[in-house]
Amino acid sequence: MGDHELARDVAQEVFLRLFRVMRRFRSGGRFDAWLYRITLNLGIDALRRERPHREAVPLESPGRGDDAGTAGAPGAAVEPAAPGAAGGRSPTGETLRQREVRGIFVTLCALLTPKMRMAFILREIEGLPTYQVAAIMKTRASTIRNHVLQARRILQEEMRRRYPEYCVPSRPDRA
Repeated sequence: MGDHELARDVAQEVFLRLFRVMRRFRSGGRFDAWLYRITLNLGIDALRRERPHREAVPLESPGRGDDAGTAGAPGAAVEPAAPGAAGGRSPTGETLRQREVRGIFVTLCALLTPKMRMAFILREIEGLPTYQVAAIMKTRASTIRNHVLQARRILQEEMRRRYPEYCVPSRPDRA
């Protein structure tokens, strides 16, 4: 969600929605996939409502100890801070590098279509199996594999183009 309070609001809305629509749950269906889909839809709705109010904020806003709009971004691949690193942590315990990587991930994910982004996050970040992602998204497993493959390609190409300093240099082939 990018904002802890917004995430709390969505979680609360999920429980309210679940209470109202529980009778519609099909007996024998997968409850976890159904609940995940409700949560995902409400999260998307909340982000759409908030979008006009949530403009880009710099990663390091002076005088702010929070994550400036990037907290909780799904799947930011981050490195833990080196033990004993002085001054490398913010008041929230997240290093500047972690926030930078998180911001890059959020920026690059915005380039994906909603379906690609959802499939990528559920499969690669949340670690759900392909068949479960397919059930959540109400599509075939082959479609999910395709979305994830396309998302990886786009993310890799844009990462190389926009942020080459984060990419591992290619090594010459070893004979």
